[in-house]
Amino acid sequence: MPKPKFLSSNRPSSSGISAWLYECKYFPNPLHYHKELELAHIIEGYGTRYVGSSIKSYKEGDMVLVGEELPHVWMSDDTFYEEDCKQWTRAIVVKFYPDFAGKDFLRIPDVYPIIKVLEEASGGLRIKGATNKAIGKILFKMLEQSPLEQIASLIQILSLISKSEDISVLSDFDHHKSSNPKEKDRMNRIIQHTMLNFKENITLAEIADVANLSKSAFCRYFKNTVKQSYNEFLYNIRVEFACKMLLESDFGITQIAYESGFNNPSAFSQIFKRVKGISPHQYRKTNAIMHH
Repeated sequence: MPKPKFLSSNRPSSSGISAWLYECKYFPNPLHYHKELELAHIIEGYGTRYVGSSIKSYKEGDMVLVGEELPHVWMSDDTFYEEDCKQWTRAIVVKFYPDFAGKDFLRIPDVYPIIKVLEEASGGLRIKGATNKAIGKILFKMLEQSPLEQIASLIQILSLISKSEDISVLSDFDHHKSSNPKEKDRMNRIIQHTMLNFKENITLAEIADVANLSKSAFCRYFKNTVKQSYNEFLYNIRVEFACKMLLESDFGITQIAYESGFNNPSAFSQIFKRVKGISPHQYRKTNAIMHH
C-alpha cells in the first residue's frame, strides 16, 4: 500500500453532506483519513477492510461508519485487478461533518444519543442485522434526495444506530480521545506506519522515529495512550491478518506465520494462542464452517 494521505475534500457550501454511488472495477483509494465522518455500504464486491487497527474481510452488505480522522481503506480482492474480471465494485458512500445539521443542532439535549454515536465512531462502527437492512434502504433513497431531505435521512440513520444492538466497534482502542491535534496526528502516524508495514520487521527505533520520540519516551507514551505495549499492539494486528488468511487461503500455518510478519512459526503459534485463546489450527477448523 502506498503512503497514507490526508484527503481533505472541499467543504460543500450548501450542505455538510455528500452521498454518492461508487461504481468501479476496484476501490482506488490509498490508506487515508479526513475530517468528515464516512458511512460506507458495500453493494457489490469483496476484499479487505482496514479501519484504524482493525483488519477484516468485507463483502456485499458490509456497512461501516468511520469516525473523523480515522485511517481507513477498503482494498478490493486481487481478482478485481485482473483484466478479464467481469465483477464490479459498488458501494454507497455518505460523507458528512459532525455539524451537518448546523452547529446549534448538536446543542439540543434530545440530540445527545446522536452525539454519542459520532464519538463512538472514532473507533469505527460495524452495523449488522436489521439495522443494516433498514439503513441500506434509506441510503438508496438519499442518492435522489435534496440536501434538506438528506439531512433528515442522516438524522434518522444516526438515531437508528444509537438505539441498535447490531453495532460493534472495529478498532481495538480509541486513539482519538485526545483533543490535542498534535497528539491525534502522532497516533495516526504510528497506526498508519504499523498498518502499512506490519508484515515487515518494525524496529522500536523505527517506530519511535515515526512518532518523533526517543525509544524510552515512545514506549511510555504508547503504553499510556493505548494501555498495551507497542509489541502487543503489533502482535494483535499480525494475528488479525493471520486469522483472515487462515480462513481465506489454503496456505499452511508456517507460510501464514511468515506472510503475517512473524519470522518464527513456533513463536507465531504461541502468540496466536495468547491472543485468541486457541491455536491457529483450531481457529481454522472451528471457523472454517462458519466462514463458508
